[in-house]
Amino acid sequence: MALQTVSTVQRDYGVSTRMLRYYEQCGLIKSMKQDGYAYRVYDEVNLRRLQKVIILRKLQIPVKQIGIILNNPDAAVMVEIFKMNMQELDNEITALSTIRRILERFVGELEAVINVNLGFNFLNSEEVHAITSSLSLVQSTIKEKLAMNELNQAAKVLDKRHQVKLRVELAFNGNCTEAIALYEQAFGIKADGILRYKDAPPEDRTNHPAGTEDYVMHTWLKLGNDPIGEIGMHDKVSNVPGNYGDAVSLSIALASADAVHTAFNTLKTGGTVISTPTKEHFCECFCEVRDRFGVNWTLMYN
Repeated sequence: MALQTVSTVQRDYGVSTRMLRYYEQCGLIKSMKQDGYAYRVYDEVNLRRLQKVIILRKLQIPVKQIGIILNNPDAAVMVEIFKMNMQELDNEITALSTIRRILERFVGELEAVINVNLGFNFLNSEEVHAITSSLSLVQSTIKEKLAMNELNQAAKVLDKRHQVKLRVELAFNGNCTEAIALYEQAFGIKADGILRYKDAPPEDRTNHPAGTEDYVMHTWLKLGNDPIGEIGMHDKVSNVPGNYGDAVSLSIALASADAVHTAFNTLKTGGTVISTPTKEHFCECFCEVRDRFGVNWTLMYN
């Protein structure tokens, strides 16, 4: 392999002059002066070292550890370094995934009450502080950032599916508070942060008719950890009553047959029984009921 000048290496390997100089200062590669060349050049040995440096840097291996790898012929040393970096990546992935889940929850809750002027007061709530208390004020360990097109391409390779999350929202005709009490009793849960129209800023209350101050503007019933188990509830303030179609029902998978019976017995009061809890070929316990608000429920235990 012929000697190559800095400009040739920069072109062929996609490395800037500044990075070449930095790698030399760290002792990873070494250039030389050669007769017949006006500029410094790299021989075959250093070009091969540079190839290794580029590969290891793309794998997020720190420069100091690259030096250890290049200067140590023992493959076990390289394996140990790789394992250590894999663990650090796992830790960072876990941390970033946690932060993403928290941000996703914040977005969902802010969008749910988008008409309420929370602003930065949201960040002062006790719930937010409780959620974020375990997070530390540290920067990501990823120092080099990929171009946006590279990130998009990587996303396409890793996951070609379109992910859609479904949440259900129920509108009631001024009796949402009563419905909340029924569903809390049926499923043994508590509504999450009931927000009423009287809690809205003064300038926003003018949009709601008199007598609706205690109507529910928004709340969540969270059934389990699956996002599809989050049922939003609110009261309508228009003169058009809510109407639940016979072809639409909320399908709830419960933790036991007893839980199915409890929910069924609670929801059927004042409502209509479609089918009683029985064992079916597809699950241990199954029933259907329409509650007194006109909401259709399919309850089952697998």
